[in-house]
Amino acid sequence: MFYRKKNQIKFLSVLSLIVALTFFSNISVFDIALGNNYYVLMIVTVIILRLFSFSVTIGKRYVFLIFSALLSIYFNEIPAFFKPYERFISFTLLLALLSPLLTSNILRRFRHLLFLNFIKINVALVIGSFIGIAIGLPLVVGRGGYVGLFNHSMMLGPMAALATLTCLCYGTINKHKKLRFLCFASASIAFITCIAAGSRGALIALIISSLVFFYKINQGKLVKYIKVIILVVVLGLVSFPLWENYTERLIGKMEYAESNNNLLVTREALWQSRFTEFESSPIYGIGFASIDTTNNQGFDAETGAIEPGSSWLAVLSMLGVLGILPILLIISRYIFMLYNVKVKLHELGFLSAVLTFFMVHMTTEGYIFSAGSGLFFVFWLTLGNIDNYYRFFKQKKIYK
Repeated sequence: MFYRKKNQIKFLSVLSLIVALTFFSNISVFDIALGNNYYVLMIVTVIILRLFSFSVTIGKRYVFLIFSALLSIYFNEIPAFFKPYERFISFTLLLALLSPLLTSNILRRFRHLLFLNFIKINVALVIGSFIGIAIGLPLVVGRGGYVGLFNHSMMLGPMAALATLTCLCYGTINKHKKLRFLCFASASIAFITCIAAGSRGALIALIISSLVFFYKINQGKLVKYIKVIILVVVLGLVSFPLWENYTERLIGKMEYAESNNNLLVTREALWQSRFTEFESSPIYGIGFASIDTTNNQGFDAETGAIEPGSSWLAVLSMLGVLGILPILLIISRYIFMLYNVKVKLHELGFLSAVLTFFMVHMTTEGYIFSAGSGLFFVFWLTLGNIDNYYRFFKQKKIYK
């Protein structure tokens, strides 16, 4: 849809593959310790793509967001160990590469290819993770329990969820019975891997986003949609004895929450801190990439690492109303388009599901401003790809 020049496609394909592999090296057990070289590669990529772009459009909503982040730094005294300016630069850099902050034909093609490389490599790593877990490889046990081929169980969970959505999409598109079966079998494996990771947030987000996917591809066919949901539920219940053993980590977390009489025991204190911070500075927040240090919770004074507990509340607490407004404007634009356009249902269904996944998952995980996080990378890349369709439909006058 977006390609014309063969040489250009080859060049962008190679470049996008390099970036994708660099990204996965940063979040997998194959970590090659790039450090700041990770950002150097991203800077070089942005420069190269800009040089090949004859005209570039700047996204006003994204500029609004960046400006609100800069204001929050300027008007607050942020402890130096949070490194607000360094993180602001990293944030802006990756937004320029992944999101519609900068848009050109070259950038659109690159983001499309990068997204394709991401979903393919991700499915392969998730399937590999399941195999490792199933046969009991020591390699797949690490931080937080089962990590598979990733560097943390909280990375394995959402990546397995995204792999599930990917395989569901390819399975519904494919007309060849054997390939269709292979895709659905892979989706089942990825789903079990998500459960094994023990991330309740990722699992809930996966279930809701799957419902959105099936709704979109069956848009206007309510009876068929209901039949599909019933079939999936029945298959899940019938096959439960086959994957029951993989629920151990998940059940352990639920029992811990029950023993504390609070399902949100691991998040409630963090959420309350974010609300308190927002109330203390509701307009421009308490500062980009920072939290209130008097609380002495959710941060590391040595590394400046932060655990906000929620991306949505992190936006409110760090940037205030000036920050949450552009975020809502950005996402609402895409939601309306994804819901209203009635063509390319499988492609839009997949993107709708991925966006839904992040909207739900970001309730319990705070990575929306964390440029070093793998989930940050995928979230903004998803918006970049949705924007590709938004602009295409506007140009063809399919969507007003």
